[in-house]
Amino acid sequence: MNYNQLIINWHVKASDDDFFSKFVFEYLAFIAFLKKKKFTNSQNDRAAIQFLKQDESIKIKYLNKVLNNVDLHLSWEEIKKELKIARLGNVSGNSGNVEEIKWWNCSHSDLGGHAIDDKNKVKGYIYNLEDWENMVEFWYSIRNNLFHGAKNPEDRRDRLFVEHGYKTLNPLVQILLETE
Repeated sequence: MNYNQLIINWHVKASDDDFFSKFVFEYLAFIAFLKKKKFTNSQNDRAAIQFLKQDESIKIKYLNKVLNNVDLHLSWEEIKKELKIARLGNVSGNSGNVEEIKWWNCSHSDLGGHAIDDKNKVKGYIYNLEDWENMVEFWYSIRNNLFHGAKNPEDRRDRLFVEHGYKTLNPLVQILLETE
C-alpha cells in the first residue's frame, strides 16, 4: 500500500466540509503518518502518541509555529479558555460518565514514568502555549471522545473543540509532511 499517497489524500480531504469532517480526516492523516512513516515500531495509536510527545524536533517546530502564527496562537488560547471553564475528560458513550484522562501530563512510554510534579498536576488542561504533551493529548482525547463518546455537532463546546482541534492539528500535519 502507498502510505504516502494515503496520508496526503486524508490531509487534502480535511480541507472540505464542516469542522467535524475536517478534524476526522486530518486526524486520520496525522495518525497514519505517525504509525506508518514516523514511528513505525509503535504497536498502537497510544504508543505513537507517546513517541510524538517525546520528539523534541517536532515539538520545537510546532511550538515555534504557535509562537509566530497569530491564528494558531488564538486557537490555542480559545481552547485554554474553554478548558479553564471545564477541563477535558474521556466520555463513555454508554454511560455518559466523564473520566479523567490518565495520559494527561505524561510524555513517558508508561504511566509510571511521570515525574511527581506531573502526577500531582490537574489533568485536562492546557497550562500554557508550550504545553506540548497536553496539546498532543488534546487531539487524541478529542478523537477518542468523537468516536467513542457523545460528541454532538449541535453542542457549542463540542463544536469549539472540534473546530480548534482541526485548526491546531492542521499545522502539525503540515510540519510532518514537510519532514518527508
